[in-house]
Amino acid sequence: MNATRNEFTESGPINVPEYGSVTTEEGLRALLIIDAYLRVGDDVPYPQVLLTTGLHDARVPPWQPAKLAARLQAATASGRPVLMRVEEHGGHGTGSTRDQEQALLADVLAFVLHASDGS
Repeated sequence: MNATRNEFTESGPINVPEYGSVTTEEGLRALLIIDAYLRVGDDVPYPQVLLTTGLHDARVPPWQPAKLAARLQAATASGRPVLMRVEEHGGHGTGSTRDQEQALLADVLAFVLHASDGS
């Protein structure tokens, strides 16, 4: 979500071979292209957004989607909600129980259905 900051997170260094590093010109250019946080523009009519995270996500620290959610909430001109769903006992699907997976799916589907009805 904030790709230019990712390599400085706990699990970030393992992603450098795939995504690049901000310490090289080529890597920085590539990371700037995929950095969702830096691409959010002010006064843009964004659609409804649902971000998900888990407090125990070993791959994406929860502050990354939280930071993006806050930026989108501040920037959007549409008046549509920007929501964040937090899984207290999981993260990135690793170790999720069937109940957790079903609860996530139910929330995502409810969000999509609500968004598609024009509300």
